[in-house]
Amino acid sequence: MFVFKLVLSALIIAITGYIGVYNARKLKTREYILREMVTFLELVKNEITYMLSILPNAYESARQKLTTRLNVAIGQIVVDMLSFDTKEIVEQSIVKNISAISELTDYDKNVFISTLKNLGRSDLDSQINIIDNNIKIIENQIKEANEYKLKNTKLYRTVGVITGLMIVIICI
Repeated sequence: MFVFKLVLSALIIAITGYIGVYNARKLKTREYILREMVTFLELVKNEITYMLSILPNAYESARQKLTTRLNVAIGQIVVDMLSFDTKEIVEQSIVKNISAISELTDYDKNVFISTLKNLGRSDLDSQINIIDNNIKIIENQIKEANEYKLKNTKLYRTVGVITGLMIVIICI
């Protein structure tokens, strides 16, 4: 019976510790996705400015440099842009695919969604202005995400382990 309690206690502490590490990792991933979005927007800006690419081609070219879940989301948006002619379906695709990135906050998602929606509605100069303004907004979010990550990463890990220890102590 004692061995069973010991194994169960270790399992509870390991699971709650893992949950804490998982939440801490989400903070790091959020910052990385934000940095990738800045890279993506800069690449799109270069594509539409210098290569005079149409938006789906610019997205696809820039998307290939991404390594996070943003890559998959943008890829699906490109497929929908090329497959459907209606603006509403493309906008629904943007909302659906960006909303699926769970590491981002609602504010991050709203900035990404509004950026991608607005790029298709304007001329070249307006698109460049939209990209520049949104890069500044996202860079501020990166600073905020970095500060939040530095402040809370260790906290999440520690709270996870301590919660497991409290559960074990209460149950024994």
